[in-house]
Amino acid sequence: MARPTKGSGPGAVERLTEAFWAMLAKMPYADIKVALARRAGASPNTLYYHFDGIADLARHALKAELDAGLVSDLLAGTPLTPDPARSRRMGRVALAARSGSAELTGMLASSLRALWLGAAGVNETCLDDAQRRDLAFIFGGVVAMLGDESLAVDAGQMAAFASRPLGVGAVTTMTALGRDGASI
Repeated sequence: MARPTKGSGPGAVERLTEAFWAMLAKMPYADIKVALARRAGASPNTLYYHFDGIADLARHALKAELDAGLVSDLLAGTPLTPDPARSRRMGRVALAARSGSAELTGMLASSLRALWLGAAGVNETCLDDAQRRDLAFIFGGVVAMLGDESLAVDAGQMAAFASRPLGVGAVTTMTALGRDGASI
């Protein structure tokens, strides 16, 4: 297939990504597939030229929005409160977290986990099954918390999590894995 021609303004990938976020704010993830290309001012062929489909676009969109500061905060055991400079990005991450789509929330949890493993210098293949389950539980919980709409009103609730028993356990587990886990 020939490469689509460039027009003036944002490129197709940027338009598709922006349309994805705008549509996710208004409709369920599963419904986005139908009208995404049209909303972005692109043809379905353009979508499939740049991405393997909506899931590939979603992975791209998440990767672009995920903040390395989240990983740093997790590694340090510091509160996960968004600062004003990253509020738009955190808002988009929260949109994905509360999308109601198991596919999208799973992508988010996997992406956060991969970022953390890389930042911690941990090779996932060297973790045992229990450690992998612990991380799946922790990042599933982080995604659930990121999607909690009440946190948008009171971000202090997220910070308080790190001082409660479950939060202390999550931070302790991640710190131990980061310190003692198999290095890459």
